[in-house]
Amino acid sequence: MGEHISFRRNEGLLTVKPYWKGNPVVRGRFVNRQHRMRPGMGNILKWRFSMNPQRKEKRREKWDPQPEYLHTLDHIREDSLVWLGHNSFFMQFGGKRLMFDPVFGNIPFVRRRSKLPVNPDIFRDIDYLLLSHDHFDHLDKRSIVRLYGNNPGMKAFCGLGVGELLKKWFPEMSVIESGWYQQIEDGGLKLTFLPAQHWSKRSVHDGGQRLWGAFMLQANGISVYYSGDTGYSKHFTEIPELFGAPDYALLGIGAYKPRWFMQPNHISPYDSLKASVEMNAKLTIPMHYGTFDLSDEPLSDPPRVFEEEARKHRIPVIIPNLGEVVKIEKQTE
Repeated sequence: MGEHISFRRNEGLLTVKPYWKGNPVVRGRFVNRQHRMRPGMGNILKWRFSMNPQRKEKRREKWDPQPEYLHTLDHIREDSLVWLGHNSFFMQFGGKRLMFDPVFGNIPFVRRRSKLPVNPDIFRDIDYLLLSHDHFDHLDKRSIVRLYGNNPGMKAFCGLGVGELLKKWFPEMSVIESGWYQQIEDGGLKLTFLPAQHWSKRSVHDGGQRLWGAFMLQANGISVYYSGDTGYSKHFTEIPELFGAPDYALLGIGAYKPRWFMQPNHISPYDSLKASVEMNAKLTIPMHYGTFDLSDEPLSDPPRVFEEEARKHRIPVIIPNLGEVVKIEKQTE
């Protein structure tokens, strides 16, 4: 009781949800609409010292997915996307080139467990850098240094507060910060920043100071939804109300066990498919798995469970290989 709530958004951007005042801020920190996430040290220690029922399975697992190496972008002329591991994608869409959450190597305290399927220097003429939130496995300074060095005209589109960090590192970079439900348009491409149920933190005292979220991309009569990191929440149900059924949904499936700890922040393969059905997504592509060991399940568990469940419930999915070029086209029912 008695919490002072203020609301923040970018007053210079179009807001696609009428009457949305902006993102709620409590005591200087962004909050979720449904779940107030405060990942305390007590819960982290409880998880770290709990027995993992899949520990032996993880130890025996030989995880070495073989990528389809992408040596050049020259042959990518149509709308396409390429999964680079975890939540990192290259996308050519609506006449623009975009990078999502690019992480090309290891992150602090966690080594990369899948091969990067490209030499990052092939990424040229990138128009937009899309950043879902500030966690190290999504916002990696070294990767952005390399990308920005090759693409000095690249613009960043990100949540409120994230741009401040980028401008500290790259004072010359063009950065557009957005609240939820806010949109930019460039030629035939629309980019909308949308809700996710997650949190933010990069150091001891900055928790909740930078906004997290998802993206909707629209061009050529095609829509692509990118979930960012998120727990399962009601925000999926409003996607078809705001945009119609997405042609593609890129949804996280990994870092989901133990559920008592991970559930508020990471959707499981089961939740991912539930969200896909609620959005009426025509084709679902999984992400956030197989690259960094962040949780109790083996790295091979999320895609296996996702594929089995999708087949069982007849939900159309594709699970691209690392580096595979996936053509983006209008999906029919």
